[in-house]
Amino acid sequence: MGEYEALKRKRNILFPKTRFKCRKCGKCCVEDERGGRQIALTEKDAEEISNATGSKLIDFAEKNTSEAFPYAIRLIGGKCFFLGPSNKCSIYPVRPLVCRFYPFMLQKIGGRYVFHVDPFCPGLGEGIYLDREYFEKLVEEAEKRLNVFARQCGTHRG
Repeated sequence: MGEYEALKRKRNILFPKTRFKCRKCGKCCVEDERGGRQIALTEKDAEEISNATGSKLIDFAEKNTSEAFPYAIRLIGGKCFFLGPSNKCSIYPVRPLVCRFYPFMLQKIGGRYVFHVDPFCPGLGEGIYLDREYFEKLVEEAEKRLNVFARQCGTHRG
């Protein structure tokens, strides 16, 4: 068993017991009654979106104060820059990490990964119950995009 697999087996994950199926309604891509929506971007997110769209970063994003998420997608009229007609994402194959996670948010508290859920998502309570494997995959994606694993093992390649 490799070093990565050993670390993966030791992950301490706390996740909600919930059912979820994305309705593809676009509610997560617009501001709502709770206030401002921020669609934060990792460096890798920004690079992939720029490459896929042929757009410059300045065209679709603005600076953010977070080290892990140095950019945020520009909102136009309270909607994500990439939200197209019929509330469809025009960059779905390269959507940002936060979009891949929604309606879940990940927080690392000590050695534990803790998932929180946005109770306003209309897809909650639909579909199948999400299992540990589902949340493991989300953590794995976060570790890749945020270089968490690489920093822990001293193999960060920038």
